[in-house]
Amino acid sequence: MSLSQKARSRADFESLIDYARGNKPCDLVIRGAKYLDVFSGKWASGDIAIAQGQIVGVGAKYEGLSVVSLKGRFIVPGFIDSHLHIESTCMVPDQFQKMVLPRGTTGAIVDPHEIANVLGKKGLKYILDCASRGFMDFYVMLSSCVPATTHLETSGARLTAKDLLEFKGHPRAMGLAELMNFPGLLSKEPEVLDKIVAFQDRLIDGHCPTLTGKDLNAYLVCGIHSCHESVTLAETREKLQKGMQVLLREGSVAKNIRELCKILDAYSSPQVSLCTDDRNPVDIRDEGHIDYLIRALIEKGIKPEIAYRTASYSTAKSYGILGKGAIAPGYDADLVVLKDVKKVKIERVFKNGCWIATEKDVPSIEVPPPKENSIRYEIPKLEDLRVLGESGKFRVIEVIPNQIVTKAREFRLTSFGQEVQRDLKNDILKISVLERHGQNRKIATAWVKGFELNKGALAASVAHDSHNVVVVGTNDLDMLECLKWMKESGGGFLAVSDKKILASLSLPVAGLMTDAPALEVYRRLKDLRAASKKLGCKLHEPFLQLAFLCLPVIPELKITDLGLVDVARFSLVDVRV
Repeated sequence: MSLSQKARSRADFESLIDYARGNKPCDLVIRGAKYLDVFSGKWASGDIAIAQGQIVGVGAKYEGLSVVSLKGRFIVPGFIDSHLHIESTCMVPDQFQKMVLPRGTTGAIVDPHEIANVLGKKGLKYILDCASRGFMDFYVMLSSCVPATTHLETSGARLTAKDLLEFKGHPRAMGLAELMNFPGLLSKEPEVLDKIVAFQDRLIDGHCPTLTGKDLNAYLVCGIHSCHESVTLAETREKLQKGMQVLLREGSVAKNIRELCKILDAYSSPQVSLCTDDRNPVDIRDEGHIDYLIRALIEKGIKPEIAYRTASYSTAKSYGILGKGAIAPGYDADLVVLKDVKKVKIERVFKNGCWIATEKDVPSIEVPPPKENSIRYEIPKLEDLRVLGESGKFRVIEVIPNQIVTKAREFRLTSFGQEVQRDLKNDILKISVLERHGQNRKIATAWVKGFELNKGALAASVAHDSHNVVVVGTNDLDMLECLKWMKESGGGFLAVSDKKILASLSLPVAGLMTDAPALEVYRRLKDLRAASKKLGCKLHEPFLQLAFLCLPVIPELKITDLGLVDVARFSLVDVRV
């Protein structure tokens, strides 16, 4: 039985048999459209009969209490996002489903490790409770990396194998989420292996950028199922050839699908899925969600039949989600009606046979989010942001636009009055991370290249995955103003210039999300992008780009509250070369 399907009685099955045999009229019959047969990769004609939220018949003519004529339209299965973190959309699950369901995303495999890193088991329980009451299908992978690393950053929580086992039997729990600490697994760290042992009978998602050869073999021999972190085509091919489910990703920051889709064809499509990991509300509203990824595939020459299959049935089959991803008897009536197949123009969506045209048609999730202020640091003094020392060569994090990997660079910086100075001419700015979970650690400061700010500062409390507060700026006064605002607001995104707030979005739910309406979140994020451009920033999504600079398991050079991290060495390094 699928996680999404309710248990049926004998009487239910008796009714379904009668509906399927045409002995009584169905609840809904869709007539006149062509629908995608994902099993053969061909378009088929005939009625689609729906009863009790399920497809009971296709092809033959049926009678229904309601008959909808969709002549000239095309119908495909509802889309399933194979990996995302709802928290990274800045919206609570209720608002997230209202935004993506009308765009054809009827299911998502979610990893709540963002909120779990802040609130621990309380955060995990909140997402599971929402998943139990969601109208769209949420399949929860229990977070394996809380914290992502144990010695390179300070997290707000720690989840051991014993902690995760408390949730293993939850009806919405599918398996173990992305195992990012692949260096820990390869070095046989007991805590990592304990989680592998505890979930060896469930799916375990992977996360292993640049891993190849014998190290990849060792990772896979532990039962790792998938990877969404491939960067190069060669890396992606090796993972596919070694049996991994390859998740092609196109988020707001990491944009890999157009290059990596070269591996996708009719033969490989069962081993390929699509994921967003993650798209924010601006990109979802302006461009789309999984529908945007499908459009990108088709534009790159992938046949529509393959693209739509990859977005639905391939993921359902790979993750063992029964009754999803196909238009056939016994499958749930999750359908996307298209005006144009190649341009992915969606006319309407059916979820369990219910018509979804706008977010108003999506029932709410009545689960109150936790709202205690999780920004618990003491506001630093201005001198705490200074980098003292003589002129010399320093390590610099270089941002790669549209990627979450970075380059480790070295530049000479000048000291004035025993304080090392920024180099705005060469786009070398100061970046600081302040631990926010109440352990009052000293602020960590280093240098970053790629934001191209000519004034002001940007800050975020979304900073993967421990979510300490990160700020980048052209001057210390504006950076300090950002840190003060974060403490007062409970977290969020902020753009400041001359100590004045240009734009902001408060995220009171764990400093990661808000339960404000999706449209309000969209508008505030648009204002933040505009403010960032006003300060000189040319990055498409500066705040999520900033957030990923704190993730110490993604190459090459990152920063946490403990300092600079050389990811290849998996250790802290000095800012000075």
